[in-house]
Formats: sequence, C-alpha cells, structure tokens
Amino acid sequence: MDTTTGLLDHEIFMERFEEELRRAVRFDRPLALLVASWSHKGPQSFNARTVKSYGPMLQLAGIIRKGLRDVDAGGRLDGELLAAVLPETDLQGARVVAERICKEAESHEFAGESLDDLIQLTVNVAIVAHPDHGTDPEVLIAEARVALERAQTDGYGLVYEGDRPQPA
Repeated sequence: MDTTTGLLDHEIFMERFEEELRRAVRFDRPLALLVASWSHKGPQSFNARTVKSYGPMLQLAGIIRKGLRDVDAGGRLDGELLAAVLPETDLQGARVVAERICKEAESHEFAGESLDDLIQLTVNVAIVAHPDHGTDPEVLIAEARVALERAQTDGYGLVYEGDRPQPA
C-alpha cells in the first residue's frame, strides 16, 4: 500500500495491471487504464509544496477510489500520477468514470498545509484501452502519458483519450 495515497503502491499496481491485461488479451475482453494528475486552478497563493503535502494527495486518491468499482484497482503510477485499471471496461465506460472523477475533484475543497488553507485543484485524466490502443502495458502507459500531457497543456478538468489506436 502506498502510504501517501492509500492506493496500491507502484509495484503492486503494475503487477495487477499486467495481470488484468493478460486476462483481457487471453479472453478478448476490454480493459481500460486511467492516468490522472492534479492541476492548479484559482487565484490563491499556491506553490508545489502545498500540493505535495500529504493531505491533497490522500484526498485526491480518495476521490479516485470513490469512483471505482470493487473489481477496479487504483494505484500510484509514479510521483504525483495516480492510475486505475478497469477490467471489462471499454473507452466509453472509462470516459464516464474519468469525467465523474474530474467533476468530483472540481467541487472538492482540498486542505493545504493547514486546516485554514483550502486550495482548489482540478484533475486531468487520460484514458487508453485494450484492444483499441494495444496489448503491451508499456505502450498503454506511454499513450496515457502523452494524452495526459496534452490535457495538462490544454486546461483543467479534461479527459483525453490516447490518440494512437492500434490497427485491428
């Protein structure tokens, strides 16, 4: 368990993701991967230390966990990137989950370094899926990272899909 987020740590999350992806490939079933990161929105005084504190990361992880089913798994991908693997979920279903997470984060007041310090964070989410974007875990993660980077550049509370679907 990741102590900062309460989600699966990187190693356990990757094992789970790879296991679920193998199962999806073998049985020709859909599987989606969400990769999420916070972004700052608002006029208040803000610095990276405020968001890197334990509270906001734990709260954001809670929002993601709340949006998942019991068969899904949320985890820390690395740094401040959180992820979720959604078995039996196609891109359309992943978009619904991702949009729900973004909406919940937008209306949430995150505690900063002190109880009096509330900050507004938004979440951008990238979604990729098997079979649409491939069967290799590294390719799926790379596609999600590219999509998330585009979302982070373009604004706040966005859900972007990987843009390089694999040929059928």
